[in-house]
Amino acid sequence: MIIHAPNIALFVVSGCLAMIGVLASLPIELPIPGIHDNAAWYIFLGWFLLAGGCVLQPSQQQAVVSSQQ
Repeated sequence: MIIHAPNIALFVVSGCLAMIGVLASLPIELPIPGIHDNAAWYIFLGWFLLAGGCVLQPSQQQAVVSSQQ
């Protein structure tokens, strides 16, 4: 299996989702309603997006630009 580097925006979004899930599982109050009950799903969604971004191939145009640098 060939693994590619994920898009930087996808990396940031998945990191934010995982961090929200970790913070929601801690015994602190977050001002976002409904987060505490679904903390594990936010962590899983962050992992799933990051894993999907690593497995999918980058577009052909992005591959050409990176090979020219």
